[in-house]
Amino acid sequence: MKKPHASLLSKALPALALSALCAALLPGSAQAATAPAAGKVFKDCKDCPEMVVLPTGSYTMGTPDDEVGRQPDEGPLHTVTFSKPFAISRSQVLVGEWDAYVRETGNKPYDFDDRPGRRCTAGKPEFKQTPRDPAVCMNVAEAQGYIDWLSKKTGHAYRLQSESIREYAARGGSTGPFPFPFDEGKDYQISRHANTYGAADGYNFTSPAGTFPANAFGVFDAHGNVYEWTADCYHPDYSGVPADGRPWTQENCERQVMRGNDWGEAPIFSRSGNRNSSWPTSKGDWLGFRVVRDL
Repeated sequence: MKKPHASLLSKALPALALSALCAALLPGSAQAATAPAAGKVFKDCKDCPEMVVLPTGSYTMGTPDDEVGRQPDEGPLHTVTFSKPFAISRSQVLVGEWDAYVRETGNKPYDFDDRPGRRCTAGKPEFKQTPRDPAVCMNVAEAQGYIDWLSKKTGHAYRLQSESIREYAARGGSTGPFPFPFDEGKDYQISRHANTYGAADGYNFTSPAGTFPANAFGVFDAHGNVYEWTADCYHPDYSGVPADGRPWTQENCERQVMRGNDWGEAPIFSRSGNRNSSWPTSKGDWLGFRVVRDL
């Protein structure tokens, strides 16, 4: 192998020394980019979901025995720790964002549900929506198709939210059933903060993102509007669940976990720790999804 000329080495050495000095002054790896601060909002492209960075740390997942409406599958209480930064979409994936995917790929969801007024036709409900409403009428595989497209389009690895991330995002640092108070003068009403059963919140179907206040983490519609798919296979309780935020998966999953609530269900099903599930092939005008991106 030919050796470099001495004059070339003499020119390179000061630059190498400067590089080493800079690396020594930087915390951690010199190549590692500084993670964005919690609360930072960003989009990776014009038609991409708006993301918000969540804080790292730990929280208690599940609900205590004395919480009104608690079900046996909401325990036992356990600690989940997020050691690496990540971001979640502030809202469910929106109609305008989903339509951009369909336009570019031609991947229209198949029709589903023949009940009068509830039919999903090519990924659209029978009621009218705006581009800012949550997209609905996709099953797990179709949601994953969007995520694969989004990852390829942006060059960043997006994924379907895990159940533990979804509850963490919904709680926004709170520990009770909701991160907000009940409506004044009502026993169990949250119409000032969420789109759930009844017209008291101003909507009979889905509502545009941002209609109701975001929580302390900057997340919208975590307690209503539409249910959301997660990446987890449903288990009857949390015995054996991963404690690091990973989804709890298994082969040939019969039922997939859904989180949140929809525009047609009672507020008690909107609690931060409430769980639900459906067949992965199911879809409806009450069901959408969020995305997560590691940072």
